[in-house]
This record gives sequence, C-alpha cells and structure tokens, in this order.
Amino acid sequence: MYAHPGCVDFSANLNPLGMPSGVREALCNSVDAFAQYPDPACFALTEALAAFEEVPREWVLACAGATDAFARVCAVVRPARGMVFAPCYSGYEQALEQAGARVWQNEVGFVKSGLDIFDKTAAELVFIANPNNPTGQCVERVTLVAFLEQAQDRGATVVLDECFIDLTSRERSNDLLRRFGNLIIVKAFTKSFALAGLRLGYLLCSDAVMIERLRAAGQPWAVSVPAQIAGVACVEADKQERYIQRSKQLVAQERERLHAALLSFGLRVVPSDANFLLFEGPKGLYEAMLERGILIRPCDNYRGLSERWYRIAVRTPQENTLLMRAMEEVLR
Repeated sequence: MYAHPGCVDFSANLNPLGMPSGVREALCNSVDAFAQYPDPACFALTEALAAFEEVPREWVLACAGATDAFARVCAVVRPARGMVFAPCYSGYEQALEQAGARVWQNEVGFVKSGLDIFDKTAAELVFIANPNNPTGQCVERVTLVAFLEQAQDRGATVVLDECFIDLTSRERSNDLLRRFGNLIIVKAFTKSFALAGLRLGYLLCSDAVMIERLRAAGQPWAVSVPAQIAGVACVEADKQERYIQRSKQLVAQERERLHAALLSFGLRVVPSDANFLLFEGPKGLYEAMLERGILIRPCDNYRGLSERWYRIAVRTPQENTLLMRAMEEVLR
C-alpha cells in the first residue's frame, strides 16, 4: 500500500488539508539546526503541547510517534495479560506481545460488558481507540467513564488512543486524566496534521511516577530536531489559522458526501465519526480501483473482517469526486 506512485491515496487516513503551510516554512528556515542533537526533554514542544491540550506540562511526554508511545507503555507496565477490542490497529497487539503479554481480543462493542470482560480476562493493560480504526466510531462518554472505573477498581491501566479525535466532532477525554491516574491518552501528529513521515506523537498522563517511568523507557533523543520544530509549528498554525476547526468542518462535510455515495452504490457502510469510512463491497474492488489510479485500503488483515471489507480516507472535494466516479464505473 505504500508503493503505488501516481495513485490518489485513500488508504492513509491523513488530514485532507495536508501539512500546515507554517510547518513547511518553519522546517525550511531551521535546516541548520538539524546538525545538532535534539533537546532530550523536548522543552519547547512540551510547552506547546500542554497549551494545545490544555493540561499541565508535567502530564505531557513527547514520543517518536504513537507506536513509540504504545511500546513504552507495554515496556513499563509489563502486563501478563492485555486486552484489545477488534477490529483495531494491529500495533496494540504487537506492543503487548513484544512485552510478553497474553492478548485477549474482544469485539469493539464492549459497551455493556466491561465487568464481564475484566472478570474473564483479568487484563492488566487495555487498549481502546476513540474513535476506533477502522470503524471510525467513538466510545460514548458514559460508557468510557464506567469502563475506566472498572479498570481502576481492578488495578488495570487503560491506554486511550485518541489519534483521530481532533478530526471528529467529539470532545477530547483530557478532563478524565485528573480523575483517573490509570488512564494514558495517546495522540499523534501523523493524522491530525498530516506529518506521518516525521514520526511525532505524545502521551498524556496525570500519574507523575508513571510519566517518569515512561520517559525512562524511551531511547535518548527519541524525538528528532525536525519533529520538535514541526510540532511547535503545528500548534502555532492551529492558533493562527484555526487549522483543526477548518479540518473538522471539511471532514464532516465530505464524509457525509462519501457515505451517501457508497450507500447509493448498494454498499454496506459503517457510520463513522472520523475522517475515514469502513464499508463492505465486492471481492476484487481493491484491484479494480487501483487500475483506475485510486488506492483504497483492503481490511482483510483486521481481525474479524473478510476480504470484502475496505476503508477509504476522507480527502479533498475534488479527490473525493474522483473516487466516486471511479467506484461508479466499477460498481454500476
């Protein structure tokens, strides 16, 4: 999926607005700094992130992408038993297995079964995506709070992946950090700011001891100079350009247009809060779209999904029109 030059790429769920212009300018103006070692404490970036997320800076830890954050958590908690909700990002399970954990897979619809799940699995570390990838659906607030209470009662740590939350209409869960010391929220610039190549993410946690252990679990100079500069510039761009707000508006508008088109083609579509849609279509759709210069995401490698399931990102209006025209050629 990463080697199809010339195709319009709907397989990667990046912000359709692309990288903020201010980030490109900041990187170009700072090339000489790339010869230096990065600030290991990421001081300027941490200050910017604390302001962006409206949390104390002591709760913020910058990482080399969300995957780095997941690996650090697993390395620190060292759970014997971990839990994920499928279908979901495979990186959760990989991080747990690398830490030696036995992994339980449960369906995403865990809404009313939190207690039963903990009783059955005795999980010590749980990964929840909000919104979920690939379904795009968010966890209802009352459900999330109930689940966190159950986890806290059982001494379990919960990792809440909110990498896509800023491209939805839903509220962040940052206010829950003060109430739940067992909660770790993971975010990344990969999706919200279209910076996949720079590998920049961060985690939020109110437990000071946990934050220090997570800091010690990473490699020295884990976050590069360009990544730190880009992160600060992203936060500045959001303040000056209302970047996230404009992104949300575009995503909501275009997601509904794509959803309606998919339904008109007779496809089964999962309602989504995020900047992507999961749908069930005919076998061979991936290849047929690729022949037309459109790259979509086959989802048969997600646990519980067959080769008839696909995911598409929400892109610009012009690109989304190209996708719909190509799908009409294939499906009608």
